[in-house]
Amino acid sequence: MNRIKLIAFDLDGTLCYTLKDIAASLNHALAYFGYPTFSDDGVSNLVGKSVVYMCKNALPKGHEDEWEALVERWHVEYAAHCCDTTEPYPGMRETLKALKEQGYTLACVTNKPNRHAVPILERLFPPNAELFSRIQGQTPEYPTKPDPFMMDMVRDELGFSREETLYVGDMDVDVQFAKNSGLRFAGCAWGFRGEAFLREAGAQIVMQKPEDLLELVKHME
Repeated sequence: MNRIKLIAFDLDGTLCYTLKDIAASLNHALAYFGYPTFSDDGVSNLVGKSVVYMCKNALPKGHEDEWEALVERWHVEYAAHCCDTTEPYPGMRETLKALKEQGYTLACVTNKPNRHAVPILERLFPPNAELFSRIQGQTPEYPTKPDPFMMDMVRDELGFSREETLYVGDMDVDVQFAKNSGLRFAGCAWGFRGEAFLREAGAQIVMQKPEDLLELVKHME
């Protein structure tokens, strides 16, 4: 098996703890229309697949067809508040810097809308997210994870084979995304779901902290 050369990351629950800002923005949007709101844990069960999925499933029964207005309002709220509390997980900046210095190519491939993913990473991974050779978030013209399209596109653009690529994430959709893309996968126990959930979803490798990735890739030959 080929040595890993490209490491692609999910964003929410993998690179950064984003839940509070996602939840606050969703709750502000729901309250704007007079709908019931959620706890952070309740919102965590809705994130990962897409903003549309989150908003559709946040609406009370009988109001499901009003999701488009809620999505639009969420984007307004989140654009203004996406970095109120969001931060990289402890050790993540240092781990990425070390990987880059060791010659690995880094990318972010996420279901978070591209309009939010890029400015968040540019702000939280200075200067201007230069650690990442490619950031690809969700856009209307591309299918979302677990469809392999975005990963295949990024991998092809950067010039790496499937055998040379590792995907890192914290959700069941990430496990399936890596499988659909023909990639090796490493799960993040620090993310929104935890180790037991990832293993139940089929993850064979689950890391306990970002620094574990430095040793992991050395042995992925």
